[in-house]
Amino acid sequence: MKVSPLICLGVSLLLSPALYAQTPPPAPKDTKPADAKPADASPLDSKVKLDEIKKADVAEPVPGADAGQRVLPGLEKLTPEQRRTMMAGMGEVSNYLRGVRLQESLEKLNELEAAVGDNHYIENLRGAVYTKMRNFKAARPHFEKALDFAKGMDKESFHPRFNLAELDFVEKKWDDARTSFQKLLKDPGKPGNASDPLIKFKIMICDLQQKKMADADVQMATFDQYDAESPAYYYGQAIKLFAKDDKEGANEWLESAKRIYPKEINEVFNDSLVEMGWLETLQ
Repeated sequence: MKVSPLICLGVSLLLSPALYAQTPPPAPKDTKPADAKPADASPLDSKVKLDEIKKADVAEPVPGADAGQRVLPGLEKLTPEQRRTMMAGMGEVSNYLRGVRLQESLEKLNELEAAVGDNHYIENLRGAVYTKMRNFKAARPHFEKALDFAKGMDKESFHPRFNLAELDFVEKKWDDARTSFQKLLKDPGKPGNASDPLIKFKIMICDLQQKKMADADVQMATFDQYDAESPAYYYGQAIKLFAKDDKEGANEWLESAKRIYPKEINEVFNDSLVEMGWLETLQ
């Protein structure tokens, strides 16, 4: 079973735990943004890729598990029936979240906890539900609890740690958010370097909100205009203009990104723009 990555309106969060890898179709490798404006950023330092932050490696089988069955980290002590219940339940909660059936999401998570016990997947999802409700005060302790449950599991603890950074971001605690995102770039549980453009993009927003233009330019310089898998360069140019209240110029860059990259990739970046009030809705 694959659980698709979800996106809260206004908040980019790991709404579903990392169960299986799911890669959106990348743009063709030879894509060249023909309609791009001349770049005014400083010279590019490195090439980065986008692979949604809400993806992770396939869970490795646990020794002694039923033949052919993959057991998610942290669920090793569950019976095969409990694991099946857990997988089906998380898929159901993910579907509820897509349909904005938030109370049903919480009720299902309570049922799951009664059936299999509490764990970091359930707590991470609870935090996600409250985040979508925009009840950030209620969301935070659930992400903290998920982090505690995931202690000693680097890949699993990355997800609630990212979500906690996101809470600082949406609550406009710019210093805290920036510090947390910087740490995530070196986090041992980070799913490769594919998430770096999105994290650096969020850091850049923190810098712009604090009028730290030179620091924002440092992040901008890491984005590649010709990266076929990440629209970070286009979105970086756009937020520089949004910060100057040049909405028309910013939207031109967003339109270029829209023509070049798949919708599901752009939405990951649009989400932060909605949160900042630069976009009214996801495009």
